[in-house]
Amino acid sequence: MIDLITLTGGLPRDAELRFTPQGAAVANFTLASSDNRFDQEQNQWVKTRNMYLDVTIWNEQGNKQNPTPWAEMAADLKKGDQVAVTGKLVTRSWETKDGEKRSKIEFNAMRYYTLPAAPQQQPSQAQQSWDNAAQNGQTAASGAWSTPPAQSGQQNQEPPF
Repeated sequence: MIDLITLTGGLPRDAELRFTPQGAAVANFTLASSDNRFDQEQNQWVKTRNMYLDVTIWNEQGNKQNPTPWAEMAADLKKGDQVAVTGKLVTRSWETKDGEKRSKIEFNAMRYYTLPAAPQQQPSQAQQSWDNAAQNGQTAASGAWSTPPAQSGQQNQEPPF
């Protein structure tokens, strides 16, 4: 028995919904993922490997009274969406019209989760202030943070609560 696994990635194209002759809904999409590394010579991130995996997701069959329509929901996935899918890797085999045997590894998803989009990389006001201070020659030892707090004249040893 193969354990369930969870994979994450993005969709390089929209998901497709189709129906079997018996009327069962099935959604298909491709999950893409890549490894990146920082190239110091180019001063940028470069892709080192790409992986594309075909994903199939059917409607939930176990709960007959209130089945989850996973396939119909997955059909709404669009190019660029980031998702996590939970399921099993399977080998699908078939024979071509010429009699040649073929097989490929696919992912049979039991469910999926849409991941939030990555935030836009805009420097925060604190980051801009730090950058401006560095450009003006200020260091951590200068400015308001380098002065010790003023003494109030009271030497109360009691805790404030």
